[in-house]
Amino acid sequence: MRLWILLLILFTSTAQAQYKDGIVVVQYSADFVKAAEVNLDDLDGADQFRFYLTDHPKIFKKDKIVYLPTVILYHNRKEIIRVESNISLTLPENTLEVIQEHINKIKKSKF
Repeated sequence: MRLWILLLILFTSTAQAQYKDGIVVVQYSADFVKAAEVNLDDLDGADQFRFYLTDHPKIFKKDKIVYLPTVILYHNRKEIIRVESNISLTLPENTLEVIQEHINKIKKSKF
């Protein structure tokens, strides 16, 4: 039984650490702001994750998420840009364009 618990803890911590590897866009959200989320499928060149506050409260605390929704671009675990919602709980209209611009810069810098 202890082995199962240890494996579960190890798998969970490993999976949570890997969500920032490579070029990754993470959208932090909650059920009450689902309508304000952006469609990350429109982005090209990055892996995508979506975390909900009710499912991953520790990740929200660790990543210092204050506003919902929030979209963060990471490159090899380093935060490149953070786009946060405004007082009306909506992201800026140009969120995807700003994120895509930074993804393109990262990809160009590899060559």
